[in-house]
Amino acid sequence: MKLSPEKLSQLIERDKFLKIIESFTRATDITIDINDVYGNPVVEHDFFYGFCATIRSTAEGLKRCIKSNAEIGLRTASTGEVCFGTCHAGGTLMAVPLVVEGQFWGSITCGQMHLAPPGKEAVENMLKATADLGLNERELVRGFQEIQVITPQKCHAASQLIQYVTNYIAELIYRAKIQEKEACEKLRTMDEARIRAELEKSLRLAELKNLQAQIKPHFLFNTLNTITSLVSLNENQKALKTLYALSNLLRCYIHQPEELVPLQEELKYVQSYLTIQQTRFGNRLSVNIEVPAALQELMVPFLSLQPLVENACIHGLEPKEGLGHLTISGEFKDGTCEISVIDDGVGIPREILAAFNGGNRRGSDKPRGIGLKNVDERLKLYFGPQYGISLDSRPGWTRVCLKLPGDHIYISHDNPGPVQSSLHTFSILQGK
Repeated sequence: MKLSPEKLSQLIERDKFLKIIESFTRATDITIDINDVYGNPVVEHDFFYGFCATIRSTAEGLKRCIKSNAEIGLRTASTGEVCFGTCHAGGTLMAVPLVVEGQFWGSITCGQMHLAPPGKEAVENMLKATADLGLNERELVRGFQEIQVITPQKCHAASQLIQYVTNYIAELIYRAKIQEKEACEKLRTMDEARIRAELEKSLRLAELKNLQAQIKPHFLFNTLNTITSLVSLNENQKALKTLYALSNLLRCYIHQPEELVPLQEELKYVQSYLTIQQTRFGNRLSVNIEVPAALQELMVPFLSLQPLVENACIHGLEPKEGLGHLTISGEFKDGTCEISVIDDGVGIPREILAAFNGGNRRGSDKPRGIGLKNVDERLKLYFGPQYGISLDSRPGWTRVCLKLPGDHIYISHDNPGPVQSSLHTFSILQGK
């Protein structure tokens, strides 16, 4: 059998994708469909509820729903981007394309949402569109009005979460094409088979949570490629160490229910990330974490520190020749807590530094500027405009500082100085 987009359903493990759809629905109240190139669902499920479930309870209503999904899904084939539309009954639809090596394989569509509360005209149009289905009008109106209204932020987050699912399907297709060409397995030992199973599990976890986009698909797949390379070189222990760090990172990412977490938990997440970077940098990176014990319980937005560390590693230290140093420190002064990430890398380009410090934090389209901007906006959203990120940089030295409220931090007068916790050092320098 030759692998082709028309046979996408033969790549899908039904139970696996039912679990993804169920988890997505529970997390967002939005239900997704996985569609082939013709817009037909490749995994049938019953996770629709409320208004959508009522419409789909009739044969004609279900037929129209599938057609609406097909239309919005096929639009993504030409644009290659996230598309929005309206279903036959007046709800909002969003679709993400599934493209592998330039070829369109299908789409993932989601519904059961409004972008704005439906007005009188929208309700009337809905009733006209569904009049021939023989359903109770009062129940339809109530269900239509109860559909959740998605904010732009949540809509963006949902689209990125869907993108993780498409990345997973793309990985399935890619692996299937490789197997078709090579007709052999690359796993040689039981250890390799166990690592591959863990990789698949970690990848599924990565697709089930959004991080307000702080773990990007390219980082995830680069890490998986690194592990695969280690396996090919029979460096199984290094591969396992990196895999376990990735699993810890993803487990925290998937199962973190709160928007604010203790700084201690955030630092643990950063340490897992740095363990992964150890494979990438080898002997070229030394890390030291010095945070007062009194600040360990400081509540910070989840994943507000990791993007700063990632920027320091990728944009500051990686381009530098020789050994690089990264320091994470914390201090309390004048009712404000400052958590600093300092590196001795190449520094931040002048245009990004000037735009950020000049207040034009939305104006930079550089990767490093985007990461800083996202964290800065989240801090201001949580705590107020007086908090956020301060930035200072010159060639050979960069300091990015998180400024947070510290009114709820207790500093003992008997011991006011910084007391280092068990997390105070984390060196990944080896060899030299």
